[in-house]
Amino acid sequence: MEERLIDLGVVTDDADQLDTGPAPVVPGRRQWPFVMVLALFATLAGGSGASTSVESLGVLAEHTLGFVADRGALYALREEPAVTAYDWGTGEERWSRSIPSNAGQVYLAADRAYIRHRPCTDAVGWTLERLDPADGHQQWLAAGAPVSVLRVEDRPVLLLVDERATTCPPAVPLRNSPQTPVHLAAVDAETGAVRWEFQMPAGGRLVSPDVPGNDWFAIWYPGGRTEVRAAGTGAVTSTAQVPELADGPPQSVRIVGDMLVIVAVRLDGAMITSYGHAPLTYRWQQLFQSAEPVPIAELAYGPVVVACGPMVCVPNWRDIAVLDPRTGEQRWRRTIQLDAVGAGVLVARDREDFMRIRIVDWQTGVDRSQLDGWGLVPMATDGNDDAAGTAAAAGTTYAVVQRPDGDGSRIARVNLHTGEVEVLGHLRPAPSRCALRGHRLSCLAGGDAVHLWKL
Repeated sequence: MEERLIDLGVVTDDADQLDTGPAPVVPGRRQWPFVMVLALFATLAGGSGASTSVESLGVLAEHTLGFVADRGALYALREEPAVTAYDWGTGEERWSRSIPSNAGQVYLAADRAYIRHRPCTDAVGWTLERLDPADGHQQWLAAGAPVSVLRVEDRPVLLLVDERATTCPPAVPLRNSPQTPVHLAAVDAETGAVRWEFQMPAGGRLVSPDVPGNDWFAIWYPGGRTEVRAAGTGAVTSTAQVPELADGPPQSVRIVGDMLVIVAVRLDGAMITSYGHAPLTYRWQQLFQSAEPVPIAELAYGPVVVACGPMVCVPNWRDIAVLDPRTGEQRWRRTIQLDAVGAGVLVARDREDFMRIRIVDWQTGVDRSQLDGWGLVPMATDGNDDAAGTAAAAGTTYAVVQRPDGDGSRIARVNLHTGEVEVLGHLRPAPSRCALRGHRLSCLAGGDAVHLWKL
């Protein structure tokens, strides 16, 4: 990306400088040597004396309500001032910004921080404000609420939805009332430049990707007519009559990878139907049956189908099923809970023991390794840690895990491309939410304080 907020990609001998290290490696199916596995087990199972050095750079903020981070800064959320930004490298305060009570919230997308203003505060409808990480001033303001991060020529673009007929104060529409006109727009995530905009045709229903980085979205209409549209122009690139949408709304319509996926609940299970998008054509159909007893919510709304790494996942309350995106056939199914997803591996927890991490190979469903006594640390980022900002969906490179140790925790990171585990050190106090950038680790720890460590 030409415009960069902070240089995170320069490799230097000074550990005080932020760098992202080598580019992620797409993993082959590699078997770890037995000696390496034994060494890893000894390191992870050992006491705190085996930990590497982690230097505390201090407490940045106390009595916080929340903590988030992007490629440019760390942000502590409080009652007043509402947002305070800190430098990733030094931990020094950059700026503070007040937000009126209930007026908006910090929103992360494309590894950048924004303020999402609620209707009837800054304007009649939703508005999105881009913050300058250097001083907190407004860089640009756009009408609408962001629903997806799309990709246009390797640049992240935000898909915004704006209901132009919104009134103040907001009111719940009456049953069978006319549909509110919906305005769609795509804006550059960095500059705010509008790439395209139009009012969605009457009766249309938007299908936008949940995972950042797709270069398309879809709109379908009563009767089943469905359009695939390009992220770069908003123009229709393919259209088809989809019979699964002809008789009314199914339980869900989602974009999963390069497919449009429709889930319809039947008496004998949930029918999952897949359509390729270029062009919009039928691909496969599979009947999915949840493990008994099935929760009432799943009977009513069907299972959730999501993109996860190179596969399609159907996570439910008891297990996770992994499907081949080409055929829809089930590759494997296990009683584990999905926690972190990467291009090479899945990080999951045991259903029976939440303090046992399993690093699972996507292709086989077999554990590459297990971390007994370890648990996942939630991340304070939006799941995109591409330092250069050139890709809209670089995805998360690492998952952070911890093991309680005295009055703190031992911290390690799992490479989601290779599955390798690196012990970072011992943190005190134990963290509850973290962000990782180069040689810096920042966490909400000890209840409500934001800490910064040098790795």
